[in-house]
Amino acid sequence: MGMMGTNRRRPWKGALIFSGLVLLAAISVMVFVPTERVLLEVGALTAGFLAGAGLVRFGVPRRWMGSVVLVLFIAVWFALGTAGYAWFGGFLAGASAGVAWGRAVANRTVRPAAPWMVNGQGLASVADARSAALAALRSLDGKSHGRLAVEYGSARFEVAGGVGGGMVCHRNADATDEGSWAVLARSEGVADESVEVPMGAGSGYMPAHLVHDVTSVEIALEEFLKNPESSSFGPGWVTGNEAEGTRLTT
Repeated sequence: MGMMGTNRRRPWKGALIFSGLVLLAAISVMVFVPTERVLLEVGALTAGFLAGAGLVRFGVPRRWMGSVVLVLFIAVWFALGTAGYAWFGGFLAGASAGVAWGRAVANRTVRPAAPWMVNGQGLASVADARSAALAALRSLDGKSHGRLAVEYGSARFEVAGGVGGGMVCHRNADATDEGSWAVLARSEGVADESVEVPMGAGSGYMPAHLVHDVTSVEIALEEFLKNPESSSFGPGWVTGNEAEGTRLTT
């Protein structure tokens, strides 16, 4: 059972082994049946191998060329005379190697998608995500750079605004649940008024207690990076209508 599983995972191995056996047989003939045409046999073996591998791996651009290749293969075989076995063996071994090559490419392991995304850029580690997110956050100007989105799986961290004009920050552990967004809020020392916050193409009037400076948002970002999938955001995060109504989705 273990061997069968290995063959399924590596379908190219059988073809590669057959290619090696054919090459070994052809080389054995050269060694144990020496002739005065050794260089010709080696050249024929090499040329046949390369021709067979390239033809099988990449094919021919036109269907009719297959017939031409077959005629050329037979012509070279007979033209080489006693060294024709080397051409035939090399071509057969190369063709099998070409099969193995194609299967290996088709069966290669696909790299997993980058776990982190910062403004659409895939990143492999939390360190890379932190560096990119902080740089993007500090460059927010509320105009050409008015948004930041950090993603980890279904978790999201979003910022809208600019360093000078204030920022509104939202977070979600599962973005597929539209009703579970939370907005970062201040509870003390804030006037009950609305503040205009530039957000890219437009601007929004936000309650002052939802508008933060870059330092506060950096702290919130760091908390998200440490545990992005946590559904417990801690104090300062407000859910419900206020969170949903202040999140710009366009």
